Amino acid sequence: MDHPRGAKTSSFKFAEHMRDIAAIYSLRERRFDFLNAAAEVILGLPRSAILDDASLLFQLVVEEDRPRARAFHDRAVREGRADVELRIRRPDGGERRLAVRAYPTESGRDDTRALICEDVSESRRIELALSESEARFCQVVENIEEVFWIVSPDGTQVYYASPTYQRIWGRPATELYSSPFKWMQSVHPEDQARVIEAVMLRQAEGPLEMYFRIQRGDEIRHIRRRSVPVRNEQGQLIQIVCLSEDVTEQKRLEQQAEESARTQRDALVREVHHRIKNNLQGVTGMLRNYANQHAEVSEVISEAIAQVQAVAIIYGLQGRPGIARIMLDDVLKEVILGIGQLMHRSITLDSDEHNVNCRLVVNELEAVPIALVLNEIVFNAAKHSDPDAELRIELRIDIARERAFLKVSNPGRLEPAVTSAGQSGGSGLKLIQSLLPRRGARFELNDNGETVVARLALEPPVVTLKC
Repeated sequence: MDHPRGAKTSSFKFAEHMRDIAAIYSLRERRFDFLNAAAEVILGLPRSAILDDASLLFQLVVEEDRPRARAFHDRAVREGRADVELRIRRPDGGERRLAVRAYPTESGRDDTRALICEDVSESRRIELALSESEARFCQVVENIEEVFWIVSPDGTQVYYASPTYQRIWGRPATELYSSPFKWMQSVHPEDQARVIEAVMLRQAEGPLEMYFRIQRGDEIRHIRRRSVPVRNEQGQLIQIVCLSEDVTEQKRLEQQAEESARTQRDALVREVHHRIKNNLQGVTGMLRNYANQHAEVSEVISEAIAQVQAVAIIYGLQGRPGIARIMLDDVLKEVILGIGQLMHRSITLDSDEHNVNCRLVVNELEAVPIALVLNEIVFNAAKHSDPDAELRIELRIDIARERAFLKVSNPGRLEPAVTSAGQSGGSGLKLIQSLLPRRGARFELNDNGETVVARLALEPPVVTLKC
């Protein structure tokens, strides 16, 4: 039922369907001339009771907000328009927050005001929850060591970048909002193409982790970047969340640990090589003693000694401190020295390595076979040449083709069973044929009627030219 001062006329009936409180208030009489049905729902009081006693509404206002309620009333009287947000406590104990607005009425009467009271309890609760959530979010992301990013799927818009960006990149995070790709200008030139490809094409596909370097003046920083695509309930990609972490110190410690482990490993390997060399030298010593006691087999044993020495040479070179690579001329010099001492021969190495300022590095996996091949070539040349004549070994380098050529000549002729390419013959030639790497090595043995010439050509991957 309508109250005597309720919605009696059709002009007020639309207000009965409003969810907000609508009222006409008489300033002179301090009472409501009209109050819609929403008042009972929001205030928890019968509408008739409020129409009979307007002070009931003021009594609902929580005590802390009553001064603002009075100020609102005074402004409405004085200025015609006013607004305020107040808390009320319903008779059932529930609390509501109302946004109240006052307007002059169209009736032209100065002593009446139209009031709209909106229940904003839920919206304020949501706003408060969001505000608290945002505060917690900021407290976390602004105090972590990583840069927290929220960007559009294509990276063309930065929604948020935490202040840590300035500490790591050395630039203000605010510049990213107008220039989203500004951070890429600091990426090391060698890493830029890879980073751009990942950001533009792969980060929208799923979780992504990558490492790259950035430049800050003369300083290089290592960055670890992780990103995760975020989708809405419909599965549409809406944004990318990223964390960028400065891992420079971590990288330094890792490199330090790797270098320490490498140093220890190298020391251990050198020690093993050194011991193997010593053991091989012990073997050669026993073989020498046996050869001295049994002259009938001394020639065969001398050849075995030379072969063992050739293997010992590689382990000896690998066991030297600071030796990271095996140089061809070092191997050849050691082979020549060992055979010269063994056979009491004068053998000269003629090498142009120092003239061309280049050296040949032997592939570590091929070092022992190459040492044995060199040993066989030099040993056979020394065995079949005049013992009183000087034996000369030539080592030449073709820089353009990255090749090495070894040439050994001695007077004599090849046996008929030995072809020009050395495809058959004695045990020495067969050993050379079996030891030669299939790629990067070629051996030839020829004679011109008076001189036998052995030629060995080496190229990558057996040797590498370092100039």
